[in-house]
Amino acid sequence: MRFIYAFILVSAVGFAQDKYPKDYFGSPLDIPLNIAGSFGELRPNHFHSGIDFRTQQKEGFPVYATADGFISRLNVSLFGYGKCLYIDHPNGFTSVYAHLQSMAPKIQKIAVETQYAEKSYTIEIRPKADEIPVKKGELIGYTGNTGGSSGPHLHFEIRDTKSEFVINPFFFGYNEKVKDTKAPIISGLMAYSFGDTSNVNGSEKPVNIPLTLQPDGTFLAGKIVANGKIGFGLNAHDISDFNYGKNGIFKLEAFLNGVPYYGYEFDTFSFDETKHINCFIDYPKYKETRQRYQKLFVGYIYPQSIIKTMKNQGILNVSNNLTMNYKIVVHDFHGNENTINIPITFGELPVTEHKEVNKTPYFLKCLNEHSYAKDNFSIFIPENTFYEDFYVKFDVINDELFLNDEFIAMNNPITISYDATTIPMDAREKMFIANVDDGKIEYNATFKKENTFSIKVKKLGKFLLAKDETAPKIYNPNFKEGDTLDKQKTVKISISDDLSGIKEYNAYLNDKWILMEYETKLNRLTHYLSDDIFINGRNDFKIIVKDNMGNSTTFESYFIKTK
Repeated sequence: MRFIYAFILVSAVGFAQDKYPKDYFGSPLDIPLNIAGSFGELRPNHFHSGIDFRTQQKEGFPVYATADGFISRLNVSLFGYGKCLYIDHPNGFTSVYAHLQSMAPKIQKIAVETQYAEKSYTIEIRPKADEIPVKKGELIGYTGNTGGSSGPHLHFEIRDTKSEFVINPFFFGYNEKVKDTKAPIISGLMAYSFGDTSNVNGSEKPVNIPLTLQPDGTFLAGKIVANGKIGFGLNAHDISDFNYGKNGIFKLEAFLNGVPYYGYEFDTFSFDETKHINCFIDYPKYKETRQRYQKLFVGYIYPQSIIKTMKNQGILNVSNNLTMNYKIVVHDFHGNENTINIPITFGELPVTEHKEVNKTPYFLKCLNEHSYAKDNFSIFIPENTFYEDFYVKFDVINDELFLNDEFIAMNNPITISYDATTIPMDAREKMFIANVDDGKIEYNATFKKENTFSIKVKKLGKFLLAKDETAPKIYNPNFKEGDTLDKQKTVKISISDDLSGIKEYNAYLNDKWILMEYETKLNRLTHYLSDDIFINGRNDFKIIVKDNMGNSTTFESYFIKTK
């Protein structure tokens, strides 16, 4: 029977992989492929949608088209993917190349022309199929660190062109380009009880279960005496031969008495599902310890494309006269695996650790919409905003709103409004609704209509009215007034804002708008003199920077340059 199940499982995986061509796509880099981040890896507020290839902690490696096609999208953004290219291929897939330093000359020319035409560093271009064709192996750009990247690398994706579902690139043969003989690492097991009559080892709170390594390489869980409905959470990650970073695991299977009970696999998912990572993990545990325990049970909302097997929502019902052996197997894509065996014993132990339920007048059922109001503050919570039902901590004290804390995961934003009737009109211009994080005031884009201020946010905590009347800073130019820049290739200057953040900036040479690339991680603007905007002799440089509340700063200087 075990052989038959294994045959069916291998056949099913093989069938899934057969949907994707193995030899169609080539390597995007001409250096050995070393994984820095895996597909589906657990990241802050999202599942990782591609593979991160290491670039030896350097920028500037050539990036190549992985197959014939055409540039279907060209993005330059301050955050997220930074400088990014999308190539549509005739086989129905799209490849994505993100965090680029720059693009190949023919593509860069189009990008720069658009930036000058729109007078904006950030752009999005969607060329037609015949505008920018590329061949397999053709240079399309250079690796970088732009956007939300935290270090030099290439973020690479393959998507279904029509649905835009992201697909694990290993299904397309990239697994063969990466050596991995090491099994995933298991570092923790948690047990959870559900309902008023359930407990694990006498606790209604989550319980850490010790693991013991066995001679055969598997793990045996420590004592579990339980009754009622329980579930498990696992802390695990993957490594490979040349990478000891904590990558995500590819697949998990859980069996109850040998029968498949719960399982997931990171083969494909939609961008609508990626935010569900916060219900996929034990979110309060993550906020408290920064450890991501993957729950082996689900609630009302969950990432349906990832969950492959699920009985009773993954929840076990422990009752008398039942023998329960639960087994968890974690896999990487290369067939390496690790196993935990978990014997479960029924027992009605006296409860020594009770759940802490702080009841309030405001009980939220997550499938319904809710509205709360007090003094000048009001809140609207749409249905499906949260992943579970709970008592809302809602209060307004001294014109400050208190709304739960950061330990509750959110699926959708809520609307917070403030009645500004008593605030004079001339005092409102620089005001906004802020949240307070670790004592620091943070800006939220605030919409003002008649006497109402409102924000949409995916955060909880403390909110209040704040004001920003301080202009941005412009500092540290890489030249002194009157310098001759004949040997310089760039003009650089730094900008920053202490509260509401930079909204826009515009730079000019001799009253002509010039392109300055903005690297937000460094607060740095860069103009490449190769744009050929300067004139022989004196060049007057001016930059105007505005923050989100309309405060503005201007910097003016000049330099000498000859062609």
